[in-house]
Order: sequence, then structure tokens, then C-alpha cells
Amino acid sequence: MALYIILVIVCGIVVPALSVKFSITAFRNSLDQMRQATLDNLAESLTELYYEEGGIWRRRRVMDILRPAPQWGSMIISLIDANNNNVFTLKPMPPHRMNNSNENHTLESEHETERITLKLGHDKYIGRLEITRRVPTERFEISFVSYLTRYTLTGAVIMIFVACVLGYIVSKRLTRPVIKAIERTKQISKGDYDIDEKFPPVGIRELDDLTKGVEDLGKALAGQEKLRRRLMVDVSHELRTPLTVVRTQIEAIADGIFEPTPERFENCLNEINRLETLIANVDALTRLEGEVLEIRTEKTNMKEFIGYSLETFAPMFEKLGITFTNELEHDIYADIDPQKFRHVIDNLLSNAARYTNKDGNVNVKLYKQADKIIIKVSDTGIGISEKDLPNIFERFYRADESRARVTGGSGVGLAIVKAAVDAHNGKIFVQSVKGQGSTFTIELPCSN
Repeated sequence: MALYIILVIVCGIVVPALSVKFSITAFRNSLDQMRQATLDNLAESLTELYYEEGGIWRRRRVMDILRPAPQWGSMIISLIDANNNNVFTLKPMPPHRMNNSNENHTLESEHETERITLKLGHDKYIGRLEITRRVPTERFEISFVSYLTRYTLTGAVIMIFVACVLGYIVSKRLTRPVIKAIERTKQISKGDYDIDEKFPPVGIRELDDLTKGVEDLGKALAGQEKLRRRLMVDVSHELRTPLTVVRTQIEAIADGIFEPTPERFENCLNEINRLETLIANVDALTRLEGEVLEIRTEKTNMKEFIGYSLETFAPMFEKLGITFTNELEHDIYADIDPQKFRHVIDNLLSNAARYTNKDGNVNVKLYKQADKIIIKVSDTGIGISEKDLPNIFERFYRADESRARVTGGSGVGLAIVKAAVDAHNGKIFVQSVKGQGSTFTIELPCSN
């Protein structure tokens, strides 16, 4: 605001000052041109008079020509004949005959004299006009300059005042959302994410984008904080349950309550395997999402690649009583890392088997659409509620906690899927209706 006001003041002074200066200069140049044109006409009229009078200067006739001429302030016009004699001199009005006695302008002692030679034909010298001017040239010029300066300065002051008021209003409009954004970021830095107050739009795209970005940041961090807390609960639960089972079994065996039978040791081993699975999933997700992610792609026949996974999962679907079908087109190739993209197909098929009831259907499609490869995995399972859809690719997010725990879900499978698809410059979408099933769609660029 201070810089703006300084700029306005400087412009409000410099621009009017230059405007006044140029206006005065142009005005005086215009008057000089008018004077010069009038003097040239006088010289021409005097030359014609001299010719009409037969080569002599008649004083009265000269007076008749010179007296109607405009008397510009302190200008003195004299006609000098060829013998250097003064024929007639037109002098300015005396000071006491000025229109307003309060406007008594003192004439300077300096004189400016201009001579116009009078010739008859091209060679005969008949005299000259001598024009003597004092500076300043005339009272109304000074009056014009005075009025121009006064009105210009008044306009400049009004302009500066209006500009400062408008600048203050605009600066408040500009800084208010910025200050609110600063306050909001300070609240976010203190961990206060959930604030319902919304920034009203100011109509300036950049500022509206800034405030919306801060709001979105707060919401995203609030969601991440909820997921973090949920993660701590889920991980502690996932770790506590098998550890409790193993500890209980070992303590009972050590106290002689249980016999150290192979079945009891097998139960302990199963719980340890659960721990290993959880740790392996977290490790896989970290490697897929981490900054050190590296994929080594190769041109792969997608029908053969997906067909191998289908053969692997077919016995599982048959055992669960789920109808398992596929529609795979031929001659479709993509640049993928087979090892890492295997996580994508296996996780989607595993989830379809886990959340589809007996007598349900699971279908896998592979086809080409324009310059994209489309992979769809559809099921008629329990589906996902609308409120959970935006979060299903988050780490350790589980739409149905009780169902997931019963079926052994850890909440990292779909996060692994998304990380792997993103690493292959692909996209993944989900469409689901609660109680009717889900369809996961993967888009990959075609191989060149």
C-alpha cells in the first residue's frame, strides 16, 4: 500500500507538471506563429501601400494600416524607411489602461527585437519593420498559465486522493484473503486441521485459487490425520491379535495347561504368518510408493500375462463356488514390469474372491480402446458405499472394518495396486454400488 501511494503521488506530481510545461510551451509557440503570420501580412500590406503611393511613405496611411493590428502586450512596431528615418511607431497601451489594476505585471527590462525587410519587387529596398518585444509578452498569457497551473494542480490533488482511497479499498480486498490464508496455515502447522470456516471468494482467480488450495490442504491433512490415527489402531490390532494368541499358547504350554501338540504349534505358526503377511504388505507398499521406485519395463503380451494369473486363481474361485469368466482380446501389448504389475492383477482378483459371496460372478476383460489398453475386473460382491469410494486407495483404509478383519484384509492391497499403476503411467478407476458389486478399470498406454 505504501509503495502504491508513493507511486500515485509521484505520478500525480510529475505527470501534471510535465503536462503544464508542455501545454505552456505549445500555447506560446502557437501565439508566436499567430504573431508572425500577422506581421508578415502587415509587411505585405505596407509594401502594397508604398507601391500605390508612388514610392513614398504617407504617415497617415501607414497609421491606418498599423493601428488595427493586434497590440500584444508590450510589443512596439516601428516602420523605418530606406533612409533609416522613423515613419511611424505603434506603442503598447500604458499600464494604467489595463483592465484590472490588481493584475499589475512588471515588464522586464530585457528586449527582443525582430526586423522584417520590406522590398519592392526582388531588389529595391524600401524600408523595414522593427518589432520590439518585452518578456513576458502579454498579461493574458500569464493569466492563462496561472489558470492552467491552478486547475492542473487541483486535478492532481483530487486524482491522488481518489487513487489513495481506491488503493486502500483494493489493498484491503487483496490482503484480506492472504491474511486469512496465513492464519489458516498457522493453524494447520499447529495440527488444527478441522475448521469449518470457508473463505468467501473475492473474484480474483489467483487469490481464490490460493484460498481454495489452503482449504483443500487443511481437508487433506485432516483426512490424513484420521487415516493415521486409524492406521495406529488397525496396525496395533493386527499386531496385537496374533501376538496375544502366540503368547497365550506358549504360556499355557509352559505352565503345563496345554500339551505341546503339533496342532498348537501350527496355530502359533499361522499367527506368525499373519504377522509376516502384514509386514510384507507394508514393505511392498513402501517400495512401490517410495522415491526409490524403479520399474524395468518390457514389451509384454497382456493376454498371456493376465491368463497366467487367471489360471492360478481359477481353483480358488471354483472352491468358493464363484463363477469365474474372462474376455481377453488377442495381440495386445504393453510396456510393463511383470513382477511389479503382478501385484495389481493378483490383488484385484484376491479382493474379488474375498468379497464375493458363493454363487456370485467375477469377470475379467482385456481390450484395446483407441491408444489405451483397458483391463476390467468386475464382481457381484458386497460392493463399496459411496462415502468410502474416494478413500479406498488410501493406505490401511478399510470400508468394512469388521468384514475386513474376518476375511483377513489389512487395507494396503488397493494402495499397492494404485502405486503400481501410477508407476506405469496408467490410471485406475472404480465403480461400485453397495450390495451389487464393484468394477475396477485400469487404463495403460499401448506399447509402440
